[in-house]
Amino acid sequence: MDIDIIDDDNDLRELYQEIIETGGFNAKGYACAEDYIKSQKCTSSSIAVITDVCMPGKSGYELINEVKKNNPKQRFVVITGTPQKGYIKEARACFYVQKPVKMDKLIDVITLLSLCSLAGNSDLPPACKLISDLDSFGICDWKCPHQN
Repeated sequence: MDIDIIDDDNDLRELYQEIIETGGFNAKGYACAEDYIKSQKCTSSSIAVITDVCMPGKSGYELINEVKKNNPKQRFVVITGTPQKGYIKEARACFYVQKPVKMDKLIDVITLLSLCSLAGNSDLPPACKLISDLDSFGICDWKCPHQN
């Protein structure tokens, strides 16, 4: 079960990767949205793509929109220190998390996404909403992007 991490901060990317792998998942890091897109990984689903927002080149929100054109079921986690900067409502993510990220929260997010990936998400959205930092992002109308 794979988790992809896109963050231009090498230290954070490696830290997230280490924590996720400690939780029993495979993780692969990319320095920018363009590297992820070039890898062709964006056409197949992983458990989740974790993306920073403010990066050189494409933002995390732009990445979400681009990947969802070819892979609409891909799950995303937005992690950023500037929650309201560049927010694009159409770039719907499963989770929004403000930096600095508590590592137990990161594992909780990945665990919920794994459950969603394996069993569907009919019962998970209330738990997802509780873990996300929606208030920090100014999001008051979040709905699970994978529910009809």
